[in-house]
Amino acid sequence: MDKRNFQLLCTFSVLDRYQSIIPEIKKNYFLPDKVLFVFENINNNTEIVLTYNVRLQEKQRKFPLTISIHRKKDTNSLFSINALNKIIMEENNGVLDKTFNIDWELYRNCLITTTDDGYKTINLNLKKIVRV
Repeated sequence: MDKRNFQLLCTFSVLDRYQSIIPEIKKNYFLPDKVLFVFENINNNTEIVLTYNVRLQEKQRKFPLTISIHRKKDTNSLFSINALNKIIMEENNGVLDKTFNIDWELYRNCLITTTDDGYKTINLNLKKIVRV
């Protein structure tokens, strides 16, 4: 299967609602792997993060509370490109250098997202894998 047209998405939810969101995600997107990863925020176990691959399609509406992310497999680090750029600039004296090496061990099992004034890390624990 050609993975060039796939995108990793991340949907934010809460513990008592995430199971009802899964059928909506499945209805909204084609999930080629037919799997969703359910993570809990280690610091707040009522916050849930769902990650899943989708096949990109034209005129696809964006699901609420969902962002596009990337994954560094070695450390299971999930991140948005904007958050990665903010880390680079913070660690590299304000210079955005795409060749700058990040110490990914600092972000092991984390989701890194942007905030109004920078970025934040969310420590994750895999709660379950849902096959759809």
